[in-house]
Parts: sequence; structure tokens; C-alpha cells
Amino acid sequence: MNENIFYIDAKTKVVDFLTTEFGGEFPIKLQNRLMNFLPSMINYEEEGRKYKPTIFFTNNIDFVLKQITNSVKIELYKDTSESEFVSRIKALVPFCSLDWCIYVDEKINEEKTEVRYGIFRTISSIKDAQTEEILFKAPSLQERNNKTFGIFVSAENNWTITMKSIKSREMNINFSFDIKTVNNWEGEIKEFVDASFAKLRTTKKKMLDIKNMYKNVFKNVLRSVNGTLCVIVDADYKKNDGFFDDGTWLPEPINLSKLFLQTNNYNEQKLLTMTNLFIAMLNYDGITLVNNQGEIIAYNVFVEANLRIAGNIIGGARKRAAYTIINSKRKNIVGVYFQSHEGEMFYAPVKQ
Repeated sequence: MNENIFYIDAKTKVVDFLTTEFGGEFPIKLQNRLMNFLPSMINYEEEGRKYKPTIFFTNNIDFVLKQITNSVKIELYKDTSESEFVSRIKALVPFCSLDWCIYVDEKINEEKTEVRYGIFRTISSIKDAQTEEILFKAPSLQERNNKTFGIFVSAENNWTITMKSIKSREMNINFSFDIKTVNNWEGEIKEFVDASFAKLRTTKKKMLDIKNMYKNVFKNVLRSVNGTLCVIVDADYKKNDGFFDDGTWLPEPINLSKLFLQTNNYNEQKLLTMTNLFIAMLNYDGITLVNNQGEIIAYNVFVEANLRIAGNIIGGARKRAAYTIINSKRKNIVGVYFQSHEGEMFYAPVKQ
């Protein structure tokens, strides 16, 4: 017996999303090319290098970017049809590794089609809200009677593509058979960031800057690091308790927040350099340790996975280590951020 199984329901939902968000004006030919391209986004590869592309579809890129302070746009192609869509996207994807977003701006006037392709990004501090977050909060774009439309399409992990509208609608397309692979990244990372600075005392404005910085760092980690384990410990935690001894402990903790807490004239390049160092530590095998005053205290740390404590966990050594820590019931360990090489992620407090 021959049986065919299709993801036709997913296609129907995507078409409905595009139709609703573009007021029924999303071009049908562009829609078909996007639908054929979507499955390749989750494991996109060019010349042996993997990318997590972000593509922004709109009907008015210039108006959209007016809502972003210090944005820059580079237009690279202008066509009279959608036939070159795949080749244009393939040519632009490598820029996504440098935090650029691809845009596709299509207008149809009096049966004349004009499709523009390019890249854009914000020129901002790592402590500021980034492009997508700014656009999703812009009141002038969220109005339903606004004639400007826009949808971000991004590969979040090896199973999930997220579609976000500038009018505040979001949809996750899951290519896995396991519903758990659809991550609530925003919710998980907020809990992790809040826990990371629970004992830091500063002004409300500076705290917002610090948390934005941490969130931006881990957004980069999600898209560029093939798996990581970051553990928050209490500010009073001391080495040599026999649990996290196997690793590289910093003689002097790195305090990212101090780089711009003590003065209004902080050094942006120094801050960026140190956050890149933090990302490099997170990319090492083992665990990166931070405390709840926002200090980096160790990296390349290993614990012996205890299958009895970890429980019946399906996954590799990193996941078993994560659950060994989560279920350890150690009072001076706060929580665990886990990210697999496939892109699964979660934050979990340590059980007491």
C-alpha cells in the first residue's frame, strides 16, 4: 500500500497569514516562491557554511525604515518579476551572518511589477533594542488601516520557522513531529536575563540597558553558536565545592555591566569586544558560569552527568548535564540556560 503524507495544513495556514497581514495584496507568484523556499531555510547552507537567514517582506521598505533611528539600507537588485527570487536570496544570505536582514520589497502598479532586493540593519549599541523589536513596537506600523505591510520570516532552529508581522501577529511553522521543538524564546530568555541580574543594584534605566545587552548577546548565541550551557549561580558561590571544579575559573570575574554603569561615556568598542569574548566562552565545550550580579566567573566547566539525578532524558551529554544541574537541588545554583546544536533551548530554575 502506498501512502502519502503532506503538510498541506501548514501551507493553508501560511497562505492565510500572508493574506491577512498584507490585506489580501501579497503577490501570488512571490507567495509560491516563498512556499517552495521555506523548507530549506531551517538548514540553509552555502559552500559548507550554515546560516539562519532573516527575510523581511514588505510593500514599502523606505517608510518602514523611517521608523528606525540610525538604520541603513543597501539596495542590490531591482527586477520586473519574481522569477529571480531564489537566486537573489541565495546571493544575500551570507550578509545575515553579520546581522543584516534581507528585504524583499514588491510593488504592483497598473499591472507593472517591481521587486527590489537588498539588506538593512540598525547602527546601534549592543545595549539598545534591535531592528525587529523596534519595528514590532512602532505605533505607526501597527495601525490596521496603515497601508504599509511587513513580515519577518526567520529560521529559529533546525525545526522551526517564525513569521512575525509588524502588526503584532506571530506564527511558528514546525517541521518536526514534536510540538516541544517550538521554542518560546522571548519568554525563556526574559526569565534567564531577570535571574542573571537579580542581585545587581542600579537605576531602572541602566538595568534596562544591561538586560537589553544580555538579551542581544543571547540572540546572537541562538543564531551563531552550535549549542551552549550557561549556569547562573548565586553571587556568594565559591569554587571548590566539588561540583564545578573541573573548568577554567577567571582570577578576576568579567563584569560586563560595569563597562557602562559607572559613566555615561562608556566605551562601546570595549563593551562589544568583551561581549564577543563572552560569546566565544559560550561556544566552548562545557558550561559557562555567571552569577546573579551579572559577572562571568568561569567557562569550559564540566560536571559528571548523573543519570539517576538527570532523569529519563533523551538527548546528548549537554542535555544530561543540564538536567543533572537542574535536579541537583543545590541552593547556591540559580538556574540553567540550555541550547542544543539543533537549536532547542530552554531556561529552567534549579529545583530546591
